[in-house]
Amino acid sequence: MDGRQDSLRTLKWVSGGLEAALGIPLLGGFFIMGTGYTPLLFMLAFHIVVVVLTARAGRVSKGNIVGIVASTVGVIPVVGMLLHMAAAITILLDAAFGNRIITRTHVERVEPIRPRPVRKEQERKEDHPF
Repeated sequence: MDGRQDSLRTLKWVSGGLEAALGIPLLGGFFIMGTGYTPLLFMLAFHIVVVVLTARAGRVSKGNIVGIVASTVGVIPVVGMLLHMAAAITILLDAAFGNRIITRTHVERVEPIRPRPVRKEQERKEDHPF
């Protein structure tokens, strides 16, 4: 794994840990309201940066997309807490297992479609193929 992938994995671990801290039922809510909702703005910007960096690396960070939603809807007390918990779980799973558990759409090589050979009997039937 190259340095870029290690850096992205570290950013995911950090963002997952911060989301987990914000998802703690009363403590996270008091921290967010006590600081004037600035942690939500910080986490929104942080998640956007991680999504852009992972997109440049050719990957998808679904956990950080959930984190963006959690940061925008986080002003609603219970819904925000649940979304922060969901974001923390998905980000930490993405950081631990990479994209192999989240997305399974990677294709190594695609074979071209080759036409079947036409029989002599089929060439004679011009109107109907059957």
